[in-house]
Amino acid sequence: MKRHAVLLAAAVTCYAAAPATAQIGTVLFQENFNGLTLGPSVNERQATANVTRVATDAASTPYPNAFTHTPPSGWVVDNNYNNFGFTDLDNPGYFYGFIVGNTGMPNQGSPTDGVDEWEGWSFANKTFWAGVDDQQRSAFANSSGTIAVVDSDEYDDLGTGRGGGYYNSGLTTAPINVSAFNNGSTALNFAFDSSWRDESFDDAHTLNPNLGGASVNNQTVMIWASFDGNAPELVDLWHSDPNDSLDFKDDATNERLSYQIAVPQNAQSMKLTFGYMNAGNDWWWAIDNLSLAQGANPAFWTENFEALTLGPSVNERLGVTKVTAVNTDPATVPRPNSFTHTTPAGWSIDNSGISPTAVGDNNVGVFEWEGWSFTTRDFSVFASQTAIDNFTKGTGNIAIADSDEFDDLSGGAGVTRPMSTVLRTPSLNVAGLAANSLKLQFDSAWLPEGVQAASITVDYGSGEVEVLRWESDVSLPGYHGDNLDETVLVDLNNPAGASSAVVRFKYLDGSNNWFWAIDNIKIGVEASGNADFDSDGDVDGADFLAWQRGKGVGTTRAQGNADGDGDVDAADLAIWKGQFGQTGLATAASAAVPEPTAWALSLLVLSAITALGRRAA
Repeated sequence: MKRHAVLLAAAVTCYAAAPATAQIGTVLFQENFNGLTLGPSVNERQATANVTRVATDAASTPYPNAFTHTPPSGWVVDNNYNNFGFTDLDNPGYFYGFIVGNTGMPNQGSPTDGVDEWEGWSFANKTFWAGVDDQQRSAFANSSGTIAVVDSDEYDDLGTGRGGGYYNSGLTTAPINVSAFNNGSTALNFAFDSSWRDESFDDAHTLNPNLGGASVNNQTVMIWASFDGNAPELVDLWHSDPNDSLDFKDDATNERLSYQIAVPQNAQSMKLTFGYMNAGNDWWWAIDNLSLAQGANPAFWTENFEALTLGPSVNERLGVTKVTAVNTDPATVPRPNSFTHTTPAGWSIDNSGISPTAVGDNNVGVFEWEGWSFTTRDFSVFASQTAIDNFTKGTGNIAIADSDEFDDLSGGAGVTRPMSTVLRTPSLNVAGLAANSLKLQFDSAWLPEGVQAASITVDYGSGEVEVLRWESDVSLPGYHGDNLDETVLVDLNNPAGASSAVVRFKYLDGSNNWFWAIDNIKIGVEASGNADFDSDGDVDGADFLAWQRGKGVGTTRAQGNADGDGDVDAADLAIWKGQFGQTGLATAASAAVPEPTAWALSLLVLSAITALGRRAA
């Protein structure tokens, strides 16, 4: 069996960059496993050095926060994996892409045979995994935090290990909604980081007498995609046999892999399966940072703060009712899982614009809101900031600067000067991008008051340049009215030859005013296509009507051609759906809450889409 190309789509046609109303490549799915709770190790234990022992060994102790076999919600680990029926258990002649000798994992559940941590797919702290026995495991530099790994080498290190059989385990994602891309002509970009070491034909299979003790182990990977429960289709296959050079994969301990996966017409959901098969006492396969995105140019960097661990509150406390009090108040207790000032890796916060008498003193100004903070809508509502509950696009953890709540204890932001705070991204590698192609997209909740302002700057190494400014003063050109739930797209105007970029989010001059909250930050290039058919700076119901009039007859963007292919069809409608509600830089600086007529038009359009869907069924 040679290279499989069943699901490898042809290269997606590239179009000229669209105006700033187009979305950054929409990320449909993303998983980095960092939200999982890790438990202590079992057989990989601490003594005078790392040892592999049974769990009851009194001379050693487990490592904390090491691993778990519990996958993300909706995912499935299958340690009875049979590769969707592709098995050849009795034939000593090896068939690439088939499981041989036995299905699943020998010695499952044995406390004395096989290292429990590596019994099939496991989710492990990267440092713990590499520290057990490095052997180039630490070379997986693209990964961070928690990784998913199958490691037949380490599994074999206790008792009889795999007991003379071969190691087969499958990992399948939760269903991923692809209904917006089921026009029959869309390819999705699937990418992940991978670490692999190969080994083959050196371990006999002794469990099956039909194999006669033949060493047919050949550590193999197969990746599958399935749609709506139908038969899986192969995305990729590689193995450890150097005599088959087409499918052989040599050691690749740190690489980013990417595939174009075609979505069948009318498909609603897809699953991805990662099969690791036919391994003896061989090596490993580890993966991290999985993503599935629309188009050939997805956002190359994204942050949604979900990996952060929230600690207990300090001044926003629980008593008979919610109270704001000093952290030593004996009649109150902190609220758990509430906030943190610890940034994601590589980010930083500059609070030099806050009164020095308040910075670091958790009883002068409400400590939770001292500059940019990472929290949840639920905790902000608990702290009396009820307006934030309108920020429905902000899910899980959000970032917020809130001078209103900061001011509620011992003078707060107004101690000697207003509150100004800066949230800074890591330095991003933008080498090779076309000039003026870089965009910033984020979800925002903004409530203006007084002279409170918001600013975004970008620095390509020659100093900061402001790319967005919102003012609270209606008389100023940058006035931005109440908008508690919007998606904003900003041109970052990258110059030709730029190699790095740093973006700063600045909340300025808040004196017991309101707040600015952000979430779901993406920095990248635009997705192919532009559904702003009337070129008015937003994608709305009027653009749908342009598409409806041009369907089947139009050829230009003004007539509803979003993807630049010279006709107006369902593919253009899919782009409109994905970009609906987007605003460009020009409108982002001045847009207010839509007029009732605009809302009515939006509802009319959505109703029309629903009706079209019913007729087509």
